[in-house]
Amino acid sequence: MKVIIVGATGAIGGVILQHVLRRNDITQVIALTRRPLPNNNIPNKKVENVIIQDFGDLENVQDETWEKIQGADAMVWSMGTYDLNEDVNLKYPLTFQEDFAKRLLASSRKREGRRDKFRFILLSGAFVEPDQSRRLYFLWDQRRMKGVLQTKTIEFAEAHRDVWEALIIRPGGILFGGGTFLNKATECVFGRSLAIRGEELGAFVADLVVSGSQQPIIENSEMVERGRKLLHEAV
Repeated sequence: MKVIIVGATGAIGGVILQHVLRRNDITQVIALTRRPLPNNNIPNKKVENVIIQDFGDLENVQDETWEKIQGADAMVWSMGTYDLNEDVNLKYPLTFQEDFAKRLLASSRKREGRRDKFRFILLSGAFVEPDQSRRLYFLWDQRRMKGVLQTKTIEFAEAHRDVWEALIIRPGGILFGGGTFLNKATECVFGRSLAIRGEELGAFVADLVVSGSQQPIIENSEMVERGRKLLHEAV
């Protein structure tokens, strides 16, 4: 199985990359980034780092780059910011979906038989708000913007259901550093609905890439439960 990860230079994307690489059923990983990965994030030969410096100018991306990612089975989109950067948080992922889907449709017409759907996994958040009319009390603009992305991603998958499926993951606060006292205290305060350890998220997403989900939107508590089980089974 061939998987693309967008945003692997970030803390969350980096953890997801590490866990994806541990899966024997994932044979190739394309880390699609705007800047090179640190050398310590490329632990084996399964991963290839492909640079797209400007996700807002996909028309000028070289054919060689598209060819490298063309045969992928799934993508994890973990690129994002916490500010009002409309390009990164809305335009880039939507434009990339549109361009990549066009290429999938073109390639599927050339193939005989049925093609499996491409699996697009979007990293959203527990506080992201798809309901644009709902009154919010903090970070309203950021939450609504990412809510638009969530809604449009689902609509896009529905419109291209023959070749495309979308899964939205909505983690709460992501805790890095393992079982530290602070992390344990945070988990006690916020519980499974609003807190998840980085390794739990990574293990869950790696499994989601391979196994998929019957539900298009997956909340924090489900990710925690499944992630912990996967980590326990791996010991």
